[in-house]
Amino acid sequence: MSVDYYPETLESQNSDSEQRSYREMFSMGWPQLVTCLWFALLFFYFGNVHIFYSDIWGHVSYGEWIVAHQSLPVYDPFLSLADGVKSIDAAWLSQVLFAKVYASFGVRGLSHIFALTVFTSHILFWLAFYLKTGRVGVSTLASFLLVVISSSRIAIIRPEIFGTLCVALMLVIMAWSEKYDVWDRKAKAGDNTQNSGKKAPLALLLALYLGTPLIFLAWANLHGSFVVGLAILGLQFLGRVLEVGWRTRSLVQVCSDPWVRRWLVVTELSVCGALLNPYHMDLFLNSLTFPRNPNLKDVLEWEPLEFRDAEGIWFCASWVLMLGLYRHSRTSIRTADVLRVGLLSLAVIVGVRMIGWFSVVFVYAMVPHLASVIPRRELIVPALNDDSKQPVSFWYRKTPLITAVCALIVWFGFAFSNIATPLFGGKPRSLDKIYSQGTPRKLTEFLKDHPPQGQVWNPQWWGDWLVWDGPAEMNVFMTTNAVHLTPPQVWRDYLGIARANRGWQSAAEKYAVTTFIVHKEKQVQLDRQVRKLKGFKVVYEDDLSVVVSREPELIAAASQSEEQETESPADEKQEVQP
Repeated sequence: MSVDYYPETLESQNSDSEQRSYREMFSMGWPQLVTCLWFALLFFYFGNVHIFYSDIWGHVSYGEWIVAHQSLPVYDPFLSLADGVKSIDAAWLSQVLFAKVYASFGVRGLSHIFALTVFTSHILFWLAFYLKTGRVGVSTLASFLLVVISSSRIAIIRPEIFGTLCVALMLVIMAWSEKYDVWDRKAKAGDNTQNSGKKAPLALLLALYLGTPLIFLAWANLHGSFVVGLAILGLQFLGRVLEVGWRTRSLVQVCSDPWVRRWLVVTELSVCGALLNPYHMDLFLNSLTFPRNPNLKDVLEWEPLEFRDAEGIWFCASWVLMLGLYRHSRTSIRTADVLRVGLLSLAVIVGVRMIGWFSVVFVYAMVPHLASVIPRRELIVPALNDDSKQPVSFWYRKTPLITAVCALIVWFGFAFSNIATPLFGGKPRSLDKIYSQGTPRKLTEFLKDHPPQGQVWNPQWWGDWLVWDGPAEMNVFMTTNAVHLTPPQVWRDYLGIARANRGWQSAAEKYAVTTFIVHKEKQVQLDRQVRKLKGFKVVYEDDLSVVVSREPELIAAASQSEEQETESPADEKQEVQP
């Protein structure tokens, strides 16, 4: 019997195939659902991070100074005790961005730019992991590991977030290139084309030769961590050299390998791009020697790794995980990955601040081995025939229903974020929920009403906030951004006063300190000592801070305030009498 006799037969077959193709196209599984939930939670978390009271305000102040003067500062413009020490402002472009955002959107704008920048970085990290594995679930697991290992660095708003964005962009290009930068074991030793893998597409070559140098052009002006990116890129070149040299035992083969030449050219172009900065080669030298500044050894985040701290625990757990994956994985170990993990591990041991960069290269190196160890389960779109005798397990299904739930999760993750709330007519997040609890906002309100005229001693971690929100021209003793610019003797004197060591009063007299600002919780010993100073009086106190001064104007203001407080209860009592 011919098909023409039943014309609906062919049409129904075509209709079923079209329906199935649409069903496959719009069907998702559990890995996609978990991924959407993970990134919705990340977006919500980043949008609710409090703005810390430390160096972010110094960067905003720097940005405003640069915009106002249309030049870069030669010396620290806010710390008189650092006069004569030349400054190399490695984060000047980030500071200008912060200042512009604050001028346009206020303090909420700083919170939003942090959330958008860090969230975009983690999306790009996930994309790099997916390009290396092709598996959604494993890439999401790798993203989770990245957040856990770098948890101590992930919620800090500072120019470093732009460096993280740059390294994420670079890793996406590198992960894309590794699809072609491979070694064919079946190829002949002298066949360079086969040994170099498939032919690289034009788009990838443009990303390598043009995109990567542009990334470093921006990175070198955004943050001094660009030297870490150059190290990551240079070790990619060195790793390829060692792989080709080990397998061919021929220097000629190494020099003629296409990917050796490509990574060399890309590294050279990236160095040239990074040189396009206001300081040129001096920026490289400053970024490389910056961790050796003697003042930084007393700063918590620049101290050597303590294995009993959270960073040390996660660092050790990472190495245990790496050894386990290398033991059971069937994926070949890339030489460049070993070099990068080894170099950043040493950097973390020397300075705990490097844990964030270590987490990036570690997870990037481990993700293909995670994919090898974790068994692959193919998700299946159920057949249109409901009478199938072998139904697909619920956990391995891809259905439009899960797609709809994913879309709902993404929508709720955006709609309930602090960024989107004003767009839908809701109330923006209050300032009390934007500033961290340790921000001395009441203190700066008092200081603006009663500005100190002489030298003020203050906690280093409050210095940037005092410069930003305190009275103009207040002579602060120390700021977070100027620790590396302060002469070593001034820094030692600051620490002696902060710890109330023997002779701290003599050190304070040497700098003619007229007002002390003390953090009551973190500087208990100093709090006790300054209250006993002869000629000084407590002029202000709240839950966070205490201000002790010998300036007559501040003492008079404090006495007047005390008189008003003693008179007001009597007045209230007279008002309630019948």
